Amino acid sequence: MIFVKNLKSVSDQDWTTTDKYPGVRWKFLIDKDFDGSSGLSLGYAEIAPGGDLTLHYHSPDEIYVVTNGEGILNKSGDLEKIKKGDVVYIGGNEKHALKNNGKETLEFYWIFPTDRFSEVKYLA
Repeated sequence: MIFVKNLKSVSDQDWTTTDKYPGVRWKFLIDKDFDGSSGLSLGYAEIAPGGDLTLHYHSPDEIYVVTNGEGILNKSGDLEKIKKGDVVYIGGNEKHALKNNGKETLEFYWIFPTDRFSEVKYLA
């Protein structure tokens, strides 16, 4: 199976949000629930200025590819600035958080080695 998508191809998909992560919204790009893919799931997220993906962890590894803005990555208490062009690897069960402390929307792709995002259990 091979297919091509871009953000415009999922423009009819509603943004997903939750009160648990204020200022954060996301869409699914590659996900078995949406396109029958397997082995990897990929999504696109935005964090508004001041928004916060609060401290959490999950068993699968994860990758962020930052495409716009800047923020503070909390790595189990160690803080590191990330910005457009950065790629972040997060090992399984590593506590992490991401806060947008900039003036622009922080935008990034996330990748999980799972068939679907719904398989990832976020734990605090």
